[in-house]
Amino acid sequence: MGERYQTLVEVFEHYTNDLFKRIGVDRSESTWWCYRAVLGHLRAFLKHEYNLHHITLLELEQSFIEQYHVYLKTVCRSKAGSVCRYMDRWNNVVKISFNNGLMPRNSFALYRYSAPREPRTFLSEEVLRIFQTSRLKSAKHEYHRDLFLFSCFTEICYKDMHYLTCEQIIPDTKGHLRIHGNRCKTDGEYTVKFLPAALRLLEKYRGTAPRRLHSICRDLAVSIAPCVVLPNSAVSHGT
Repeated sequence: MGERYQTLVEVFEHYTNDLFKRIGVDRSESTWWCYRAVLGHLRAFLKHEYNLHHITLLELEQSFIEQYHVYLKTVCRSKAGSVCRYMDRWNNVVKISFNNGLMPRNSFALYRYSAPREPRTFLSEEVLRIFQTSRLKSAKHEYHRDLFLFSCFTEICYKDMHYLTCEQIIPDTKGHLRIHGNRCKTDGEYTVKFLPAALRLLEKYRGTAPRRLHSICRDLAVSIAPCVVLPNSAVSHGT
């Protein structure tokens, strides 16, 4: 095959290793993990469909991409949004390889894929009230519910909740607690005044240790707990 045409797996590994070095500089750890997931699916696909460990960039055709797309949806049973994220990462690596002269053509150039757009839904005030007061099956479910409510009443998104620290909760000139920080995605500065419902959640979890939850909310498990170790006087200022 010659030295000019590297294999797809080698190129993907090289790019993923470079991403790891850039964590905390201009890339997040979650981005690196996503590329690692794509690489894992790619290796499994080569073994499943072709009983191979490698395929050269020279052999990369659009039909190969189409089969991989179907593999993600059928064998892996990935959701449409996840499939598009995986395809986007792969498309990016192929485009970089083409621009660097590692392959004679961009196999993704004419391939189109998109996730179906689902209508945006909202919780009504009545539904939110029922959600607040309903008894749930377990303490873990209640903890998930409280994380969601804390996000609702503070306008803190998933990413910002994950990196929320106790130092971001400060009293203003009148002694009312506020959350001050920068958005992870836009780096825009924000200041959020605590509503009574959010303060009650802080009081509810005061002094509790962070839990390690093995679920979709596991990254949020560290969000409230670091903020509820505030001194008693700090929370009382906001009541």
